[in-house]
Amino acid sequence: MSDLKNVVLPNSFDDLKIGVTLHEPETGEILDVNKPLEQLYGYTRAELREMEVGDYTASTKRFTQEKAVRRIRAAADGEEQVFEWQIERATGELVWVRACLNRTTIDETTCVVAEIRDITGYKARERRLRLLNRVIRHNLRNETNILIGYADRLKSAVEEETLEEEIETIVDIAMEIGTLSDSIQQVEEIAEPDATERSPTKGKRLVTEVATEIQSEYPDAELTVDIQSDVFVNADRGLHYATKHALENAIVHSDDADPAVKISVTEETDTGRAVIQIVDTNETIPAVEIDVLKEDVTASTTFHGSGVGLWVMQWCVDSLGGELTFEEGSPEGNIVRFVLPQTDRCVQ
Repeated sequence: MSDLKNVVLPNSFDDLKIGVTLHEPETGEILDVNKPLEQLYGYTRAELREMEVGDYTASTKRFTQEKAVRRIRAAADGEEQVFEWQIERATGELVWVRACLNRTTIDETTCVVAEIRDITGYKARERRLRLLNRVIRHNLRNETNILIGYADRLKSAVEEETLEEEIETIVDIAMEIGTLSDSIQQVEEIAEPDATERSPTKGKRLVTEVATEIQSEYPDAELTVDIQSDVFVNADRGLHYATKHALENAIVHSDDADPAVKISVTEETDTGRAVIQIVDTNETIPAVEIDVLKEDVTASTTFHGSGVGLWVMQWCVDSLGGELTFEEGSPEGNIVRFVLPQTDRCVQ
């Protein structure tokens, strides 16, 4: 083991475009990393040598030290290991990577070398194409078929004096199609955001601006803003979209004449990440709505109601390296959380 502790990567590995880690083949511990890996993970070589896989794995993913060691040992036995994995950078930002593990020999010592590529952009494009495919092939087609059907019924409705009801239905469907179109445009805008468009944003300012905008559009809503922490996040227009979608969904899907919705800004005590939380008193969000966010949702699924809006929320939060979570309220209602890495503060 003492010899392995002294095994390091050649200096030329620092010139590569991908991250590289060198592992002890039995214990899986990190022996060395190159500079691109330090930049990707946000930790120094010295820090990483003292860490286990779970220390920099996203909390929502179950990639344990035990699983990592099994893969490293398999690679040491000559079985190449290729897999995708979500890490949590030192800043709290979540990043998707593809790891490729192989056996190698350095100074006549057998080790396992891992090539780590950032595939966050690829994952974003993949999910966007899947969303657009489903929306275009199913939602828009289904809504159009219904619209055509009501148009046919409209001819008879004129004689039966039910014209007003039929027209209202057609208008509702047309508005739904318009909402889908707006949501797709927002997804396109945030799918591959220009990093220069992001800037340190005060949570209080963003939430207050969105709440004011929503309150003007829905004056009967009882909207409460609760700022508990003075947090800053590195945000773009997408976070504004996500927050507005969350508030709007809570209001329009309420059965109350005066919907009550609360939005708060807090800070996670254990991780230091910023949290924007929206709480309503509505019925629990149907599983069919949440299912659209899952990787394995069937291609034939039609996005009902707020489904595409939830996708936009997911896209926005993902693009900022954060997490979107849903919980049932007590005794009723829904709790929607955007959990985001904090950034250095600036004057705003």
